[in-house]
Amino acid sequence: MARLLRQFLRLSQAVVVAAVGSVRHNLGLAVLSVALAFGVWMFITDTEHPTRTGVFPVDIPVEPVTMPEGLTLGGPLGDVTLRMEADEDLWDELTASDFEATVNLLGAQIGTQDVEVQVKPLGERNGLRIIEVIPTLHAVGAPAGTVRVELKPLVSQVVHVGVDVVGTPPMGYEPSNPSVDPDQVVVSGPEELVSRVAAAVANVDLSGAVADVRQTYSLVPRDDSGFIVAGVTLDPNTVDIEITVEQKRFSRLVVVSPSLEGSPAAGYNVTAVEVEPTSVTLLGPLELLNVTSFVVTDDIDITGATSDTTRIVYLTGLPTGVSVSGAGTVSVRIRISAAEGEATFGAAPQWTGLASDLRVVSGASLVEVTLQGELPALRNVSPDEVTVSVDLSGLGAGSHRLEPKVEAPAGLEVANISPTSVDVVLEPAP
Repeated sequence: MARLLRQFLRLSQAVVVAAVGSVRHNLGLAVLSVALAFGVWMFITDTEHPTRTGVFPVDIPVEPVTMPEGLTLGGPLGDVTLRMEADEDLWDELTASDFEATVNLLGAQIGTQDVEVQVKPLGERNGLRIIEVIPTLHAVGAPAGTVRVELKPLVSQVVHVGVDVVGTPPMGYEPSNPSVDPDQVVVSGPEELVSRVAAAVANVDLSGAVADVRQTYSLVPRDDSGFIVAGVTLDPNTVDIEITVEQKRFSRLVVVSPSLEGSPAAGYNVTAVEVEPTSVTLLGPLELLNVTSFVVTDDIDITGATSDTTRIVYLTGLPTGVSVSGAGTVSVRIRISAAEGEATFGAAPQWTGLASDLRVVSGASLVEVTLQGELPALRNVSPDEVTVSVDLSGLGAGSHRLEPKVEAPAGLEVANISPTSVDVVLEPAP
């Protein structure tokens, strides 16, 4: 192994000596070779790492630094865009958060002045070169890359903290009044803006909340109309808010019991009572719901009714502190039908089809007919509306047993006939 290493070193020394000698005798060729090699390296580098030059299409906000004590901005500083050069791959990855744009206000005075905007990339950005800074609020005639800055005296005042509660907890849950710490903050900025701030407001969303809310919320300066006042600062700009959410009303599903008053007309009955919905949800304290299993409606008067009736009625009789979820009304339909019954009538048979040379000398004088149907109809039937006939067609003199035929008024049926047959004696007419 050592022998091989010594051979390699002797061979390397010989190559280097030969190369040096060649360079001494061909200096021009050596310079040309170096130039060509550098050109090839530049071409390969540019091909493998292409660059882009242009305006970076993202606005970068301008922030002040070293603000003089007792002064504040009288207006916005706007944004800047950049003309720059960067590797193609890096360009596509950059965002506004990769840059910092500032104006140094050290030594600035009250009034208006044009201040140069300093922009620097954040972090290691090899291959990035900023060519030009273009402020959006650049004043006409001002030096390139500057933004017009207005400084005004800084004023402060104390304002109370307001809580804007949006959303509500689920049914049965009730929130307490918010507890806020601190309940006052200091608003600072130009006098004309500070004077507009009525409160520092935190937005709290209680949608669906079933547990206590304890959280830190950001504050927003708002005027008397609720609009945001921009251009001021709040100290502190967050507050701790606590809201207790307690379940004070519970729910229970109970049936609805309709309350009927009076009776239908004579001969009519209530055949069904239909309620929609059949049950409702009650809300209230648990101890009251536990002893409430149904809820009744307002009275529905059916006195003298002869047909179905439908009413929209309120639910009533709830304990104090208990309420109905929803409209608090139900639809009740009372079905009323005529009662079924029977009535018996006596009718003298009518002889039909008797030959002209015969006469009836003996036969039943009365047939009892029992009719069935609706009671109101039965009560309106008069005896002469019930007819009993016996057909004597084709019969000769002598005794005959025949079945009488009964005709009942419309809407009624014959339930029974007594007797079911009658004996008739026929003899020649004198």
